[in-house]
Amino acid sequence: MRDKNRIPKILNELERIWKANPDFRLGQLIVAGAIPKEPCPEVFYIEDEKLLKGLLNFENRADLKTQELKSIPDWEKYPNVSRIDHKELATELVSKLINALKKSDKRIVITPINLMKLNGAPVSDQTWLLSQKPRIKVLKKILSELGESGILTERKSKQGFLGIKEIGYDIVE
Repeated sequence: MRDKNRIPKILNELERIWKANPDFRLGQLIVAGAIPKEPCPEVFYIEDEKLLKGLLNFENRADLKTQELKSIPDWEKYPNVSRIDHKELATELVSKLINALKKSDKRIVITPINLMKLNGAPVSDQTWLLSQKPRIKVLKKILSELGESGILTERKSKQGFLGIKEIGYDIVE
């Protein structure tokens, strides 16, 4: 559960900045604050009236309720291998993640970095990724064990991500 105390702090700061820049739309302020790597024209250009209408209808939107399961982010669906201490990583936890992937429609090459990415880890941040070497080492060992036990099958070519070479695995069906 996220800390509810963050909400007033963010809203107060947003209000302060917006009052100082009243010609900005809320979407513009959010995009300016988020500094995304990719443009977000749907957010940046949304008119405040349209956004307000969507917010007022938020709780009553049928499409949110019918697509609730589809829209759950990966990091809430799959057991978390990214946030727990790397010393607590165990074959059982990674097996649960593999089984959840097997039951889902998600098809990925199984690598330590891809598993962390599923949990919302900032794998494109090379500084963060380099700090995760102990976690990656443990995950590599567990994936190798799962490969030896027949749960995974090793791919012939290695995956490369930000200069890190990884053995990729597929889930045995």
